[in-house]
Amino acid sequence: MERVTTSRWFAVLLGLVFIAFDQWIKVLALLSLAAQSFKIGGSFAWLDIALSLNPGAFLSLGAGLAPAVKQLIFIVGVGAVVCWAIGWALSRWASSPGKALAVYCIALGGASNLIDRVLRDGHVVDYLVLNLGSLHTGVFNLADIAIMAGAAALLVAELRKPRQARG
Repeated sequence: MERVTTSRWFAVLLGLVFIAFDQWIKVLALLSLAAQSFKIGGSFAWLDIALSLNPGAFLSLGAGLAPAVKQLIFIVGVGAVVCWAIGWALSRWASSPGKALAVYCIALGGASNLIDRVLRDGHVVDYLVLNLGSLHTGVFNLADIAIMAGAAALLVAELRKPRQARG
């Protein structure tokens, strides 16, 4: 019998739980952050929790594009890439679990942000800003964290390969 953690069904269940949790947090953000915001931390490092509806991609890239172009890129294009990445990750879940999990994290974050765009008139719900002294991140959400974690895992895996294997 297949181990639970190497099961594709486990991966699908994990993905559905992640997306549901991310969407639940976004609904909470929409309900509670519209009228107020919060600050957690000290004078040097703190986390701002405030509502932002992002019409673009990372750091609002593409926010000024024509609505039809944004829909083509952010819904159709992202949807195609998410479907491909989920299929790729699930097909390699047992044989290459590290890389599959990294790609799956990217796909799940993309899928959850895609749900935002479809349900919220082309916007993604963002609510976190990390502040370190005078350095501030863009506004992001849990789905963005999954995307960045997956990308970082792929980068680390690539950098750990011997030089001739990368070439």
